[in-house]
Amino acid sequence: MYKMKKKMLALAMSLICFAVSAAGCGVSEKNEDADGNGYADEIYLYNWSEYMVPEILEDFEKEYGIKVVETIYESNDEMLAKLLNSSEGEYDIAVPTNYFVKALLENDLIEEFDKDAITNLNNINDAYLDVDYDKGNKYTVPYMAMVTVGVGNKKRLEKAGVQINKATDLLQPQLKDEVIVIDDNEEIMNIALMGSGINPEDKSVENLKKSREYLLDLNKNLKSYAQTADGRTMLARGEVAFSYMYSGDAIQAMKENEDLEIVMNEEKLPLSIDTFVLVKGTRHKKEAQLFIDFVLRPENYAKLVEEYYYACINEAAVEKLPKELADNPVCVLDDEMLKRAYIVGDKTEEMLAVTSDIVTEVKSAK
Repeated sequence: MYKMKKKMLALAMSLICFAVSAAGCGVSEKNEDADGNGYADEIYLYNWSEYMVPEILEDFEKEYGIKVVETIYESNDEMLAKLLNSSEGEYDIAVPTNYFVKALLENDLIEEFDKDAITNLNNINDAYLDVDYDKGNKYTVPYMAMVTVGVGNKKRLEKAGVQINKATDLLQPQLKDEVIVIDDNEEIMNIALMGSGINPEDKSVENLKKSREYLLDLNKNLKSYAQTADGRTMLARGEVAFSYMYSGDAIQAMKENEDLEIVMNEEKLPLSIDTFVLVKGTRHKKEAQLFIDFVLRPENYAKLVEEYYYACINEAAVEKLPKELADNPVCVLDDEMLKRAYIVGDKTEEMLAVTSDIVTEVKSAK
């Protein structure tokens, strides 16, 4: 689809852009290096909302004279749809999650990095490199990562007389109205599979259906399937004993409440990695790669972690972090956490449909 569109529109787009470059038709060819410093004046970043520190963009422009024009999206699906229907050169960089890389490749929407262009790639922990979705990191550079964890309130758990080591422990009757699970179909099914004694990496349709009974049982103790901010707030205020939540929200809640700790330590940890990719047809490959390399500098990457509390996968940045973050095993995953972590894989349409049906049924039964 993309190649066909590119061929059909190539001539028309070039003529329009030449005549009306200021009308939002891509980059003006005439003024790409107005200051004559050897770099294009602007590059175009397509990124998640609230996922880049403005100071990093400002520092990059000061050092190289390149302005980063950022456009935002709210989901991988939105990003994919936009790239499928965008003109060549409209964006230089995008930030898909690892399980969308395959779709981008299949639609010929991204291109390879130049060999050795990302000199700071060696700052990234080896655990996040050369993984199945992009062996050799030809098309992706890890940006930030996130795990989903169980967080418990020590005082409330002690009062209830329970420990939470596995997902099955959440079914104990003492935990009535004490459990929160993030309202995300992927994470709901992760905990359902674990609670059913099934490897959460194996989201076959058969296994998904088997996990349904666990969720119906969990309803007895569930306070709510909570939106991100609501779940974080309730846990930080000590209103519940347990929450299954994203690592960034876990870190923030733990900073606000010293009674919180990571629990359910006998279960696997779903790990997703957001990645930098070069959008196919970028007119500013040199500058785009320069920016990505700039972000991976330890001092810059540490600013991202401090702002957003995602997992720090940049080993060189750890020493730049405040001690409370550097020592937090959810921020800098220790060896034990890494052993339990698995990278979330692609989903078929049938798997997504079955997941949606199960979650809808379980929520209706609550």
